[in-house]
Amino acid sequence: MKNIISIFCLPYEIKDLEKTIEQLKSAQRYLEYPDYWYLDVKMCIADDMTNWEESELKKEYFIERFEKIGKDSGLKNAQFQLTEEIKGCVSQRRDTLEKYNDAEYYIWLDTDIIFDERTLVYIENSIRKTMTDYPYAIITPEVVRLWDGTWDCLVNENFINEPLGYQKTNDPYIDSGIKGAVKLEQVCNNYHKQPRFKFGGGWFTCISGHLLRRIGVPKSMGHYGFEDTFIMHASEFLTRIDRIKVYQFKIKNLVVCENYKYRDNSEILGKLKIIDRREEFKKIALENVNHELKSIQ
Repeated sequence: MKNIISIFCLPYEIKDLEKTIEQLKSAQRYLEYPDYWYLDVKMCIADDMTNWEESELKKEYFIERFEKIGKDSGLKNAQFQLTEEIKGCVSQRRDTLEKYNDAEYYIWLDTDIIFDERTLVYIENSIRKTMTDYPYAIITPEVVRLWDGTWDCLVNENFINEPLGYQKTNDPYIDSGIKGAVKLEQVCNNYHKQPRFKFGGGWFTCISGHLLRRIGVPKSMGHYGFEDTFIMHASEFLTRIDRIKVYQFKIKNLVVCENYKYRDNSEILGKLKIIDRREEFKKIALENVNHELKSIQ
């Protein structure tokens, strides 16, 4: 079996990447089958994403730091790669899918996620419980209260009464982790005109290879934005036209959090001239997502 964890970062996120790799090093100690796990990490050093000439910190600084993270990671089957072509998490996830096209499961992980060191082993156990009967599956941890009520199907019960937007003010180191008896529960989002599936791309989302290869990560959607929305709607569409039974499960009482509270890249950002292309990339993705949904047959 091959399970791939796919991570993308930009130079100003290098400190976040270091923390994420340290978390994964702790997490792998609990795995029953560590040789089944692969890590695909890329950092974009393209000149059209960072104006290196006007930056105080130069490209070489980040290259050395990135390569040291890879060298010191100690993780099995890990590949750390510098890139100028891959400029966002979506193109990274597409590249991981193409490069590791024989994987059984793909995990998408952002560098701002705080998670318990037992997260990987709970995902490993969840895969083993679902892979035979549910080959087209999505597995996610739980989260704290988010932007609006459409996400409540993923919210851990300890946080369901918190105000909307709680994820921006909470302490991720306190709120992440094990919050009770851990078990698998099926997710079914019942909001009108929304698919039954609900997940954020980089929140340790685990997607079966059968499902992800059937749907793909279309090239027309570019580098950043809406790949999770696309897969949610595509999974709903496949259920109707192909009668493929797609299921989403959440690992109840295993909570991961985005690090809004303590994530501080200001020191590095102050020494970099960033070319922020997120809105440009999101516009490209949004212009193509409906066309790609119609093309699924």
